[in-house]
Amino acid sequence: PSLLLLSNLSNPLPFPFLDGSLKPPSLLLPLSTTTPSTSSINHLSVIMPTNGNPLPSNPPLTPTAPTSISSLTTTTTTLHTSRLTSPSIKDHVFDIPELLLPILSSLILPSSSHNLLPCLTVSRHFHSLAIPILYNSISILTDWQFHAFLSAPAQRALRKYACHVRSFETRYYGLLRCFLREEVDCRNLGRLAFSKGCRADPPVPSGFPVPDPDDFDYDDATVTRTQGICSSSWTGTAGGSNWMTESRARNVLGLVDEELLMRVMAKSPRLSVFVMIGFPFDHDQLIRRIADRISYGGEGGVSEFKKLELVNPHYGRARVRSIEYLLNRCPPGLEELLLSISFGSRAELDSEGDFQDGQLPKQEQGQEQEQEQDEQDEHEQMEGTWKLRKLSIGGDLGGPGGLIWLPLLRRCGQLQNLSAHLFTDDSLGKLSSVLRSSCPNLNELTLQCMTGGSQADEQIAMLIQSSRAWKNLSLSFFHGFGPLTTAALIHQHSTTLETLVLKECDGFCSEDIQTVLSSCVNLRTFQAMTSSGTEFSSTVYLDASEMVDSPWVCLGLENLKLVITGIARPDLKKDQYGRRLTGPLHDGTIQGYEMQQIVYSQLGKLTRLQELWLGHDIPDLDDEENYHPTEVDGQWRYIDPDEQFECLEFSLRSGLDLLGGLTDLRVLNMDRMNIRVGLSEVQWMASKWPKLEKIVGLVVQGDAAPKYVQWLYDHRPDIELPPVLGNFTTAFSSRLM
Repeated sequence: PSLLLLSNLSNPLPFPFLDGSLKPPSLLLPLSTTTPSTSSINHLSVIMPTNGNPLPSNPPLTPTAPTSISSLTTTTTTLHTSRLTSPSIKDHVFDIPELLLPILSSLILPSSSHNLLPCLTVSRHFHSLAIPILYNSISILTDWQFHAFLSAPAQRALRKYACHVRSFETRYYGLLRCFLREEVDCRNLGRLAFSKGCRADPPVPSGFPVPDPDDFDYDDATVTRTQGICSSSWTGTAGGSNWMTESRARNVLGLVDEELLMRVMAKSPRLSVFVMIGFPFDHDQLIRRIADRISYGGEGGVSEFKKLELVNPHYGRARVRSIEYLLNRCPPGLEELLLSISFGSRAELDSEGDFQDGQLPKQEQGQEQEQEQDEQDEHEQMEGTWKLRKLSIGGDLGGPGGLIWLPLLRRCGQLQNLSAHLFTDDSLGKLSSVLRSSCPNLNELTLQCMTGGSQADEQIAMLIQSSRAWKNLSLSFFHGFGPLTTAALIHQHSTTLETLVLKECDGFCSEDIQTVLSSCVNLRTFQAMTSSGTEFSSTVYLDASEMVDSPWVCLGLENLKLVITGIARPDLKKDQYGRRLTGPLHDGTIQGYEMQQIVYSQLGKLTRLQELWLGHDIPDLDDEENYHPTEVDGQWRYIDPDEQFECLEFSLRSGLDLLGGLTDLRVLNMDRMNIRVGLSEVQWMASKWPKLEKIVGLVVQGDAAPKYVQWLYDHRPDIELPPVLGNFTTAFSSRLM
């Protein structure tokens, strides 16, 4: 599994680095507590050394190892290492990867971190086989790691072991210079990622040894040095200003060091994955150079690219022409393409004088158009041979021109996963038509409709019918669900559907929900919830009466998120507005807990359930209709319209014990539900649900903690109890007056 390196812990543990030295204060911490399998050891995040002694050039066969690995040492040193007669038998026990990988997987756990370095000195075989695995991936994400990586010992180690590095992940552009040294061999680098957003070079952390300026004397023939720019990183360090270059100045301003990036990519002929969070979509020349790189490959002329991810979560400009240029140059071997700009941003059509960075001369533009047409013809001839399996288009990259990525879809017969946003009224029909004709293998779709209007039931049904067999389907902001859509969903996909998420999709009624849950046998995730309207703001909910004669068949359900209503609650007399609750569910006409027990019984059969959300999401604080004047001048009372009064009360007397089989439950959400939970109930939950991690709805912000909440604080501090907002009084805004 992937490992996370924390670089500023108080209790340092020894760990070997690229030059074999002991590490500075840092720790390898696994993201999962389970012991990894042999096939999963493919990523280690390591920090570079700042000091320490390297391993001896001839590692001894008998190290001074801790007692916990004494048996391993004894076994290794007593094994006969001469060449065996049978060619099928390995020369040495550590020539066997099936043995080496489990050993390494156990040693990299936190409890065994002290043992890793001595074990590397067990034998030359162990050392030579372990080093490529340990340095398969380098991750530099903190200020401490940044400066440790730039230290002289770490740079010597990089020069020695760079050929083993397959993945380099960072957030600092300046570190790319380290790979441009002639003696640094990065021919095997396959993944380059700026996965947490790009940053300028950071200041030296407190307590970090001041580096020697000579360690940062880089030759950069293509970038001139810039004077008068101060570096906070090297304040008080002689020669620090000499390290500043024009590219670093761009870095400080938050811009991309284009030349530095392209030179590293050109030096990495096997680069197949490139990820950049914070990509400047308004930098046209950079987009075009990356497009050419992934299209024509490196020095060999053959593209190795398998995945390209360019994301900018911040507001910025983008140009349709540049996006089209990139899409038209996607190589047939590309398997994953993810492009995303923030909401509020929109790709713009070109206008005269619009380009500043990377503007091409007019004669070059004409030549470029001819080249684009030639390549487009070539792509059309290759239609149906493309390997793209996953395409994600986030934000309005098409601008006024609509879905500029539809031509790409027509060439992707192997596409399996599509995620996109729709911004024009006619885009839904066009997309459905292309998917039906060109993407027969598509089985995962995440689609957000941002047009603001409603869609016809027939249009949504056509989208559902565009795939032979949906596996994962997530739709947001579709308004117009009806019987045709539900029929298409059940008729074609009831046996294959595993995930169905409907967010803010009104028109999906109680009968539709019950039909899905009683028909889709392989369903693992089901979410259907909206927040709109005034009387009962959730327009998508399941009436408990639907569950009486129609049992659910999705017994493998792991994530359930919906509102269940229509349950008699005669104990509740007034609603959130102070009005008397009326009707048979509240006036005592219906007595007993029969309906609640039917619901509990059905939920209790979902023994694999991990997350149960029966409460609403975050309340809508922006709707002025939810604020009501009080008797105090200038004070407003926020009243949540989503509060539930016909819901499960989650008390033992009502049948809560029927949920005792949910032993895998991790998250329970009861937010904005009128529940009757006390000390007995939380003690029962803590006992019956041993994996419980979070309960939402027990703690209201600003209210004193009741006894049962205090009991959880004292006896189960591992259970998270996030406070919910509830109803509150505020001087919200003068615009409400």
